Amino acid sequence: MTNIHLPDIGVTMALVASLQASLPDFGRIVERFGHPAPALRKLGLMHWENGRFDTAARTFEAALSLAPEDPNLWRDLASVYSASDRDEQALTAIRTSLDLDRNSAPSWQALASIADRLDAAETAEEAYRCTIALDPKASAAHLGLGLLLFRKKHYQEALDAVRASVELDPVNGLAHFALGHLSFIVCDFAACARAFDEAARLTLELDPPTRQKRARALTFQAMIEGRVREALRDYAAIAGEDREDLDIIARDAFSVLSASGHLEAAAEIGRMRLAEQPDDPVRRYLLDAVLGRSMKAAPTDYIEHTFDQFAPQFDSRLVETLQYNAPREMAKLVAGHRSGFARMLDLGCGTGLAAADLQPLGDHLIGVDLSSGMLAQAQKRGGYGELVKAEAVAYLEAAQHRFDLVFAADSLIYFGDLAPLMRAAAGALVPGGLFALSIELAAGDGVILQPSGRFAHSLAHLEAAASDFTILETVESTIRLEAGRPVPGLYIVMARR
Repeated sequence: MTNIHLPDIGVTMALVASLQASLPDFGRIVERFGHPAPALRKLGLMHWENGRFDTAARTFEAALSLAPEDPNLWRDLASVYSASDRDEQALTAIRTSLDLDRNSAPSWQALASIADRLDAAETAEEAYRCTIALDPKASAAHLGLGLLLFRKKHYQEALDAVRASVELDPVNGLAHFALGHLSFIVCDFAACARAFDEAARLTLELDPPTRQKRARALTFQAMIEGRVREALRDYAAIAGEDREDLDIIARDAFSVLSASGHLEAAAEIGRMRLAEQPDDPVRRYLLDAVLGRSMKAAPTDYIEHTFDQFAPQFDSRLVETLQYNAPREMAKLVAGHRSGFARMLDLGCGTGLAAADLQPLGDHLIGVDLSSGMLAQAQKRGGYGELVKAEAVAYLEAAQHRFDLVFAADSLIYFGDLAPLMRAAAGALVPGGLFALSIELAAGDGVILQPSGRFAHSLAHLEAAASDFTILETVESTIRLEAGRPVPGLYIVMARR
């Protein structure tokens, strides 16, 4: 921790004498309190308010040389250090203040703000929470916590914190601005538009991306209310010069409304889009999923078309936006059971996100995927001895007793009944080989085709399908976010009998 050197008391008293001689008000404050420290503090605050940060800091330091046990002076010094970008010294000063008084909400708030500036997220979060515990009406702390949780992509908790801030301080335009963005993420489109409008009313000018989001929110809300065609017709007038391509709006509306459970509106959009391109396998399959039609697996042409189009943006969307971390978590589970694999298969390898985590476990890694676009991205990333374009079950059936690890992160979500794939995986593994996989977790005992086009499986279904395996470990986890909400899933490691 950075040391703060306070002036010698003799130096401070000489300063006090000079100030008493030149500033009558200063002398009167000293007389009133019977001590120079309060007068120095008041003078320091005046310098701070007028932007003379270095002079304010020296004045607070002088006051502290006379009253080193005053937590408020240490907090003042921390704040002026922070205002002049002396963050490490600010951190030392505010921690000293809190060592003297742990029950000061303003000091915890100051620590939170300083830690936030230093990107010390855990310290900042703890400090915001301590501020709120001591002062539940501290609107700035609620907002700071909400913005921090927003950055951490803990959207629902962030939304709760920002809502609390807005209730406590309804004229804060930044709070309404944040509320608009968070409301959009959780698909509360009416609240999103209201919040953006209030932010603009409070003189916080909306930037073009935010105006686009507001136009989407109004359009999506109209669709939810049953006015799909009117919403698309009126979109250009709402968005004005910020309008996006109408095909993109319709595509994203279908995706967002199906993910957030507005299936009737999504189905109407899906029918319109399929009528425009009746041979499009992606539009056809996703409409079938929204309508709840029974299917054994996602069609291969759907998977190919979807992921060929998605490949260039796949990593940023899945990892950064949807908080996907399955390959790393699964590789850790595998390493807890075994390492030193001779031949490993990354089944449904995608862009090769798992390669770096699998390389320490063995010498030879093969990646298999149905999408040539995804394989091209995996080739750029590297780490594979071989990359193969093939359908998963067909490849496994042709690879008898070839692997001692099959790794399938986020691949089984495109299969309904898992029994055929499990039999094929057992055949491709040597006895004792491991199969590591992830599934989205379904309620009940069966398989559910979700409106997203992905299948969710129950553990009971997996256990019934995996008759050739012994399940070594299962870990419940959030697989990704969907419409801002966590998707529950399982990471599983099994051994071939």
